[in-house]
Amino acid sequence: MLHFEKKEYTKKIPTNIECVLGADIGGTNSNIGIFYNTNKSLKLLFSLHFKSQEIINFTDFTNDILLYLKKTYSISIKRSCFAAAGPVAEHRNKCKPTNLNFVIDADQLIKNTDLECATLANDFEIIGHGLMLLEPEKLIQIKQGKIRKTSARIIVGAGTGLGKCILQWHEKFKRSMPMPSEGGHADFSAQTQEELDLITFIQQTEHRNCNISWEDVLSGNGINRIYKFFSQQGNNKNIHKKIKDNGLHPDKIFANKDLDAYSKKTYELYAKLYARCIKNFALEALALGGIYIAGGIASKNLELFKQKLFINEFLNCGKQAGLLKNIPIYVIADYNVSLYGAAQFMMLEKTCLK
Repeated sequence: MLHFEKKEYTKKIPTNIECVLGADIGGTNSNIGIFYNTNKSLKLLFSLHFKSQEIINFTDFTNDILLYLKKTYSISIKRSCFAAAGPVAEHRNKCKPTNLNFVIDADQLIKNTDLECATLANDFEIIGHGLMLLEPEKLIQIKQGKIRKTSARIIVGAGTGLGKCILQWHEKFKRSMPMPSEGGHADFSAQTQEELDLITFIQQTEHRNCNISWEDVLSGNGINRIYKFFSQQGNNKNIHKKIKDNGLHPDKIFANKDLDAYSKKTYELYAKLYARCIKNFALEALALGGIYIAGGIASKNLELFKQKLFINEFLNCGKQAGLLKNIPIYVIADYNVSLYGAAQFMMLEKTCLK
C-alpha cells in the first residue's frame, strides 16, 4: 500500500461497521474520507491522504484502501463517490484526471473490488456541494459586498491545475446547485505587451502550438513559468540564494518575494492575472451570489488577494465596475470541503445512497 497520512475527526473510531467512502482525486493529492451513515447525515470519521503521482492503477489503489480499512478497523465499504479533476463521462462511470496518468473506471471498481456502488463527479462540482456545508468561520472574506441569495455563485481555484464551477439557485431544493466547468482551459486573455511576451515565452520554451490557457499561468506550474519569464528577462542574474538552493517551488517563490526581485514581480503579476480570471468568470456567470476561491495556493497566500493590486484589477471593468464592486469574495479555508461535498453529493443525488 502506498504511503499515506491519516487525520482523525472523532475521539474514538468505531469498528465493525459499514461506512461510506468519499474521495477527492487531485493532480497532487488524493484525499479519502471515511464517513459513518447516521441515517440523518454522513459523519466524517477520518481521512487518508496520498500523493496522486504515486498511483499507477486506480483499481488496485482502491483495493488496498478497502483492505486496510477491513484489517485495521473491521470497516467495510460498499458505497463510494470519487471526485476527480477533469471531465466525467455521461453516466458518471469514467474519468481520466487531466493531470494524471490513470483512469478512474467505476465499472472496473465494482467488478474488481468489494464496492457495490461507485459514482464519479468533477472535483469542483463536488466543492460546490461541500461549500453549502461549511461553517461561516471556514470562509475568509477578502472583499466586502452584498450577497444575492438566489443569484449565481462561482468557485475558482488554482493548484496543480485551475478549476471552476458555477452554482445556480434551485428553487425546489432551496439551495445553490453546482455545475461543472472546464473553463480553466480557456484562453488566457493577455492585455499588455508584457503579458503577450509571457505567452510567447511559454510557447517557445515549451514548444507549444496551441493557445496558452488560464491554467498555464495560474497553476503551480504557472507560478514557475512566470518566474522563469522574469528571470530570463534579467539574464538570470541576481537570483536570491534561497531560490537557487530550494529550486523553483511555487511556495518558495512567493515566500521570498521580499528578498528576490523576480519573486516579487511574479507575485504581483500572478495576483493581477488571478483577479482578471475571476472577474471574467464573475461577469460571464453574473455571480451576484458571491465568489469563492478554493485551492492550496489561495489558502497559503491570503495576503495576495487582499492587496490593492488584486482588488483594483478585479474592479477594472469600465461599464460594470459598479456591479463588481457589490460582489463579495471569500477564500475557502477548510481543506476537507471536497470530502464533505462527495458525501453531500451521494445523499442529495441519491447516488449510491437511498
